[in-house]
Amino acid sequence: MAEVMTSNAPIEYYSRGLREKFRLDALKLNPPAIKPDQVYANIDYKIDENKYHARSQARIRARGLETSLPIGWPKALDGSLVWIGADLEDEGQYVLRLGDAEKAELVAALRHSKQGLDGHQVSWENFPLENLGNRLDKALDDIDRGKGFVIVRDLDPDYFSAEDFTIIYLGISRYIAENRGKQDQRGSTLMRAIETEKDEQAFHAYTVCDCLALITRSCSTKGGKSTLASSWTVYNELAATRPDLLHVLAKPDWPFDTIGRDPAYYRRALLYFHEGEAILNASRRFLLGHPRSPRTKGIPGLSEAQAEALDALHFIAEKHEISPAIEKGDMRFFNNMGILHRREALDNDEACERHLIRIRLNNEAKCWKLPMPLNLAWARVFEDDERATF
Repeated sequence: MAEVMTSNAPIEYYSRGLREKFRLDALKLNPPAIKPDQVYANIDYKIDENKYHARSQARIRARGLETSLPIGWPKALDGSLVWIGADLEDEGQYVLRLGDAEKAELVAALRHSKQGLDGHQVSWENFPLENLGNRLDKALDDIDRGKGFVIVRDLDPDYFSAEDFTIIYLGISRYIAENRGKQDQRGSTLMRAIETEKDEQAFHAYTVCDCLALITRSCSTKGGKSTLASSWTVYNELAATRPDLLHVLAKPDWPFDTIGRDPAYYRRALLYFHEGEAILNASRRFLLGHPRSPRTKGIPGLSEAQAEALDALHFIAEKHEISPAIEKGDMRFFNNMGILHRREALDNDEACERHLIRIRLNNEAKCWKLPMPLNLAWARVFEDDERATF
């Protein structure tokens, strides 16, 4: 989304408070200028399977690839978050369906919350859900340490005004996580998207949040499902077959575009193994640009190894994905540190458009321990009071 500029100078990517807290000036994070003759990989936002296989074969033929895992990293991750699509054929394993009594409880909580309060002040105290709250607590455990995602279903947004439905999904989300993150320089915490691009997306994780919420106001005429995959399953396949790509993903030299801010880009890893958890945080948009927001000129592209690793994430995830049905009113919550997602191709018409609301969530008690680069990223989104509030 375009930034509002108050002068000809670019907006600083990190506020003064964050620069002081994390001693960013002392770390000298401003990256060096790129070499004018530097050649980068031919890779785009749109996935290209032929390019991926050709690049992979060329790198394997060249030999010299790392055959061991990064020091201290496990040969395989285990637990409920390691799954493939065939493990989750029964949607009852991840869909929380609302009964009549729970819908009535939500309506009562809505009335209670509207007694002199702004809708964005929704909290456990002013949006009481005694019975549904217990189910949401269990859902939170499943998001955090289980399969990594939950879909809350059977609430019709057309039954409510836009304001009331907003209060309801904010109320439900408060039982998943207490903090909502800023999503643009104006400090917006809710982002509404009516998607017009028909092509499918590649698998990715949203750049900054431990839990991502997607609320479906309306569905497309055809397609448009949000497809999910376990990044821990992806890790295990890479560890068994291409440990060299784990090294590539873990190296802190991936160039993230700040989209017109200062510095113009920064570098960090995509994959971390920290405090016993594998955290994958990879976004093609900020690494490759997007058709609606091309990559900033003059900043680095990806190496051949990085291009292969980024595409590998998509194609391995695609092998093991699950494509849950999508219904109007669905509220999807998933662990953004352990789940990759993408959108299938879609068709819209004037009567049926895929309309989502996106919320970045942070649960301080449940969020996995973060390495310093991600601590900085989380602080910029969830703590920085120098940027505007909603």
